Amino acid sequence: MNHSLLLLRPSEQAHELAKMLQQRASKLNLTFSCTNKSMVKISSFDDPNHSLRGILQQKWDAAMMVSVNAANYFAQQARAWAPSCAMPAARWYAVGPTSAAAIARVVGRPVCCPWRQHNSDALLALPELSKVRGQRWLLVRGHGGRELVADTLRARGAEVAYLEVYQRTPEPLSEAEYATWQQQINGIVVTSAEQLGYFLAAVPKQALSWLSQCYWIVASERLKQLLPPALQQMAVVAHSATPFAIVDAWQHILDQQHAHKERS
Repeated sequence: MNHSLLLLRPSEQAHELAKMLQQRASKLNLTFSCTNKSMVKISSFDDPNHSLRGILQQKWDAAMMVSVNAANYFAQQARAWAPSCAMPAARWYAVGPTSAAAIARVVGRPVCCPWRQHNSDALLALPELSKVRGQRWLLVRGHGGRELVADTLRARGAEVAYLEVYQRTPEPLSEAEYATWQQQINGIVVTSAEQLGYFLAAVPKQALSWLSQCYWIVASERLKQLLPPALQQMAVVAHSATPFAIVDAWQHILDQQHAHKERS
């Protein structure tokens, strides 16, 4: 069986994953290829509610950047608009090791993240985040991001402010791309709700037949629940969005396919 995966990720995030998948396929002597497509265009966003310089000059007890994009655009704007300001001397947090590494490069301080699972629920379950009453928190995110972390911290007594540094818009999908995928792709990897939403909105309605024949690797149970019911039975949930977790989930699918073939 040929394995051809579609990675719904930004190219800079897909490169390492594609390399690791190819290495695993070579080790298993599999015929393998993968295609990368980001359904989301990311661009800088100038938050009308806050001055970046003003944010950097305030005192924060703790801070979080929600993604690698948040770290990159925060750094870009800090260099352009507040080059003389120091990064906040706060306790910094991230949902996973990839974003933690990106944030640490920007702020020059240690960054904490959950160990086993890398998502907002796991972050909020950290013991130190249960006692935040009276603390001032800064959340750096994209325009119109999820409210879960902020709402939970506020419910626990923290004061929370957002700084929005980037925005998302849909990338178009050409008929040629879709036609090629329909002929070649039999597995889809998605680690972002935005990527999934824009992808499902972009493909034709008749694509459900093809999509239901593909196996899916998603980064969380929440993402699996966002799939149409007909696709959920074909989805495997990885432990996180990291390349290692995605490759392990793919290996699980391969093992299942091999076991099914043996029984047949």
